[in-house]
Amino acid sequence: MKVLLCTPWDISHGGGISRWAHHIVQHYEDSQSSELQIDICPMDRSSYLDEVTNPIKRGYCGLKDYYAISKDIIGKVKATPYDIVHLVSSASISLIKDIYILWQLKRLGVKTVIHFHFGRVPQLFEIKNWEYILMKKVLKLADKVIVLDKMSYDTLAAAGYKNIDKLPNPLSPRVSKIIEDNKSVAQVPRKILFVGHLYRTKGIFELVEACCEIPCISVTIVGQYEEIIKNELIKIADKKSSSNRISFTGNIKMEQVIMEMKSCDLFVLPTYTEGFPNVIIESMACGCAIVTTPVGAIPEMLEEENGKQYGILVAPQNTQALKDGIEAMLNDELLKTECRKNVVQRVNERYNIDAVWHQIIAIWSDTIN
Repeated sequence: MKVLLCTPWDISHGGGISRWAHHIVQHYEDSQSSELQIDICPMDRSSYLDEVTNPIKRGYCGLKDYYAISKDIIGKVKATPYDIVHLVSSASISLIKDIYILWQLKRLGVKTVIHFHFGRVPQLFEIKNWEYILMKKVLKLADKVIVLDKMSYDTLAAAGYKNIDKLPNPLSPRVSKIIEDNKSVAQVPRKILFVGHLYRTKGIFELVEACCEIPCISVTIVGQYEEIIKNELIKIADKKSSSNRISFTGNIKMEQVIMEMKSCDLFVLPTYTEGFPNVIIESMACGCAIVTTPVGAIPEMLEEENGKQYGILVAPQNTQALKDGIEAMLNDELLKTECRKNVVQRVNERYNIDAVWHQIIAIWSDTIN
């Protein structure tokens, strides 16, 4: 079986999709399977854009990049007889590119999988905006659609789509090894950790505001940031005369990220929207107590089961709810201990790389047959 995996590949900016792709390809290479061939077609942008980039520049760069990406994929398929093309999508305006590629591949008679790496499917079916219209065209063109979370799966199934599969992101074996090699890292009392790109939609402003109201804590913020965002966050802390220490590390190596997770008292991700966040998987594997929001696949990752608790979920964009959730976890040692034990067990049972690998092979096989 020959598979062309079309995905963002450059991990220098810490993108979750590119990290997922590297986990999958690394496992494929380690398996040394003679019955499977996976080739990569990178879908990286030519220039780095963020949420403060001028909209005109974003539009121009997007059109230029999407044309080049589409041309590259179609060219590779014409040159090599692939059995299936697995196309990763983050939706939004890039759905136009997805529609064009899927249409061309259908004309060439090539089987396709579209992999939605976002968790906004239920919301799009509610608001029925331009993105919803584009997504429906993608759903019609693709032979198979992969979603990350149960709510997205149920929404599409209820709408009558039968070509749907749900696939979680895996825990990286590399992360597991780093954790195993650093068992002795001590937790720092009342240390709060955030890991992610410092976008507003990650809830970083609510986090800083909430933490300014909680006494005797330190906050470590890991991830790429724009100076304008960092300065705004510092101004919030200064305005509230917070005595808490807030530190920004910028992008750091995975080994350092894991050390931060191992040493924190509480991992917090107050994000507005998600697909299947790798940082939640990794924090679970590190045995973190977690406060986050019920978006994307997060509810099923941390849902209470058989009376066992796995974390605290709070409403997104709600600073007071976030503050209450952080304090509830920080001040309840029994709850923290229970959640830490339970998340390690769950992540190793549900999200180990072998389990996810078998699922994706089954999806590819089913699409072809």
